[in-house]
Amino acid sequence: MRASVSVSGVEIMVEELQYLHTKAGRQLARITLKAGLNVIGKQMQRDLDPKVKEAGKSVGSRVTIYRQNVTRAKVGFNVGKNARKLSFKRKRTSKGGVGIGPRNIHWYITGTKERIRSGTMPAQQPGLAADAARKSLSQVKAVMARAGKSYLAARAKKIKAKAAKARVMAAQKRR
Repeated sequence: MRASVSVSGVEIMVEELQYLHTKAGRQLARITLKAGLNVIGKQMQRDLDPKVKEAGKSVGSRVTIYRQNVTRAKVGFNVGKNARKLSFKRKRTSKGGVGIGPRNIHWYITGTKERIRSGTMPAQQPGLAADAARKSLSQVKAVMARAGKSYLAARAKKIKAKAAKARVMAAQKRR
């Protein structure tokens, strides 16, 4: 996957970031995508029905970038590092059942098929993720640009320090 990169002020990095298959390019893509997904995840938490707000803690994101240029960015319930690790205390009800928590919030969002014992559960909030993405699109773009800019600034500072150290080492060898 080729990317057209034009960076002013840090010409040293242009060569390194010309293609996203470089390590630095993949890191830049990962950081910016993760920042954007976090914004969408927070919007999903805000849009979640108050009846199941407790399950909103399970919103997470994951960015996977393979060397073969296959990229996957995912935001949703039980996605990411803390998937299925959240503890949840169920409130006692007379209805029985397992209740809606972080592990089964998808039942509430998308509904269930017909079941022998309990019938079907209709979707309560279909399209929650798409609506959250649509609502936060402008904010996502701004956050991604800011994250990429700060990463590039930090990377340029690191490269500059490395070059200065190399100059000092070369000067010491000449003596």
